[in-house]
Amino acid sequence: MRALLGQSLRFGVVGLANTAVGLSAIYALMFFFNAGAILANMLGYALGLGVSFVLNQAWTFNSSQRLTQVLPRYILTAGGCYLLNLGVVGVSALYFSANPYLAQIFGVGVYTVCMFFGCRWFVFGSPRVVVHPWLRVFQIRSAR
Repeated sequence: MRALLGQSLRFGVVGLANTAVGLSAIYALMFFFNAGAILANMLGYALGLGVSFVLNQAWTFNSSQRLTQVLPRYILTAGGCYLLNLGVVGVSALYFSANPYLAQIFGVGVYTVCMFFGCRWFVFGSPRVVVHPWLRVFQIRSAR
């Protein structure tokens, strides 16, 4: 439990840095360049993704797995979490007429929770083989 708490706190610190960079870019694009909520969101997340990967691999999850192993999983996880974020931003702003700045904050929250558990279990988690109990019985019987 302590490891989970420490990891989540480190992830939170990395997330705050990433959010500060990404959200600043999002708001700047919307305010100064009149970019739409979805375009600004896409560019802001793209900016912080590389920094987030490096910090999370090295510090949060202390992963020594090869880049070729974790980077594709990180991109896949970030993409899935981003789609959830985009859905929240789009639905909030377009269907519920939420303030687009507030909609971005809702999206950030969904992305953050999804990304932590995706990184913990899928991206940087210890590789392990999970075998369904029925398959174990089959393997034992076939070995006789």
